[in-house]
Amino acid sequence: MYYSKQHKSRKRIDSFYKMSTCASLALLILAVPLSFILPVSASFENGLLENLQIVVILFGSCYNLFLAARTFDRQIKYFHLWCAALLVFLAFRELSWGRVFYPIDMEDTGPVFIAMSDYAWRTEVHIIIVVYLLLLLMFMLLNLPLRRMLRCRIPYNVIFLMALAVLFSYIGDHGILFGKLQGQILEETGELVFYMLIPALCIHYHREL
Repeated sequence: MYYSKQHKSRKRIDSFYKMSTCASLALLILAVPLSFILPVSASFENGLLENLQIVVILFGSCYNLFLAARTFDRQIKYFHLWCAALLVFLAFRELSWGRVFYPIDMEDTGPVFIAMSDYAWRTEVHIIIVVYLLLLLMFMLLNLPLRRMLRCRIPYNVIFLMALAVLFSYIGDHGILFGKLQGQILEETGELVFYMLIPALCIHYHREL
């Protein structure tokens, strides 16, 4: 019975890994056509693609908590807890530490938000960022199975897709090949794909460890 449950759990994890990588590859292939089809507003802060990024990041965090709860290996559990905490940090970064809730103007490239230098909570935000990152670093050094991870097989396929996503985002951000507005859609799509691949990366090390 125990091995049967373990087998079913492994199959579900493998299925989610395939779904994550295949969906990411499909979105990369569609990224350029979508930049011609989607309205520029889809790439705005608080727009469709940005909000999808937040959903994907938080889902990835919750999925890591699920994986942590499913393992009896303490170091693997710590790995997934660390990944979940890191993804929460990325979600707050995508929300510009709360500045997205304070739009002050609207331009062709999207809403303009209050500058960090004028942000009422800038001191508190900077303190939280530094403390949070230090805690993540300390937790990583003290609890993560770093030596075991270095001996693991490298997930070349996931890393390759992540590199492509970063390249697409860079091209879009700098308006290379496309106009700045169309490039925004490509940039945000690339970021979305990158975040979609994080659960696949976590699953890879879950299986290898």
